[in-house]
Amino acid sequence: MTEKSALKAEFERLHGYWSNVYEQALEEDPVFFSDFLVMARAALDAGHLEPKLCDLVMIAASASVTHLNSDAVALHIEGALRHGATRQEIAETLQIASVLGIHAYMVGVPVLFDELEANGQPVDSIFPRDDEFEKVKAEFTARRGYWNEQLETMVRSSPAFFDGYTAFSSTPWREGTLAPVIKELLYVAIDVSTTHLFEPGVRIHTRNALRYGATPAQVLQVMQIVSCLGMQSFLLGVPHLRRSAA
Repeated sequence: MTEKSALKAEFERLHGYWSNVYEQALEEDPVFFSDFLVMARAALDAGHLEPKLCDLVMIAASASVTHLNSDAVALHIEGALRHGATRQEIAETLQIASVLGIHAYMVGVPVLFDELEANGQPVDSIFPRDDEFEKVKAEFTARRGYWNEQLETMVRSSPAFFDGYTAFSSTPWREGTLAPVIKELLYVAIDVSTTHLFEPGVRIHTRNALRYGATPAQVLQVMQIVSCLGMQSFLLGVPHLRRSAA
C-alpha cells in the first residue's frame, strides 16, 4: 500500500467516508494531510463518545448558522445513519443547532440596556420585572430545566419574543428522543465552534451537560472534534488552487 493509499484508508477508518475534495487535499499536500490525521485520530479515537454521537456533533456544528457547510452536513448525516442514528435523532440535532440565532439577541440586549443607563434612561422603568416577566421565566425554567441571569435582560426586553424563543427552543425537549445529556453536548458543540466562540453558552451548556451526567472526557472530546473543523479552510481552497495552477 502506498503512503497516500494508507492515508486515505486511515481517513476512511476514522470518518467513515471519502470524497473528491479530500482526494484533492491529499494530492496537494500529503504531509499536511497526514499531520491533520494525527489531530483527527486523537479526537475521534478517544472513545468517550459513540461514533453516532461524533457524527451528530459534526452535523450540529456544520449546520450551525455560523457555519452552514452543506457538504459536511450531508456527509455526516450519511455517517450518522450508518452508525445507527434515526431520522428523528438527526432532525432533532438540526433543531438544536437552529436555536443559535438567539445569541444575536443575547449579545445585543445587554448592550442596549447599558447604553440606556449611560444616557440616563431608567431601564427598570422601561423594561420592568413584572408579572409577565415572572411568567415567561417560569415557563422557560420548566421547559428547559435551568435558568441563567444572562437570560434576564432578554425576558425583560420583550416577554413575548422570549416566550416565542422558549417554544422554538423547547421542541427537542418536548418531543425529541435524544437524552438530555446528548442535547447539552450538542449545544456545547455549536457554542464552542470556532465560527461562533460564544463563551457564555459554552459555560451554561457545559454546566448542564455535567449536571446530566456527562464526563469531563466527553465534554473534551466534543471540543476536540469541533476543533478539527479548521481543516475545512484547506478543503475549501485547494480545488480552486488546483484549477488555477492547471
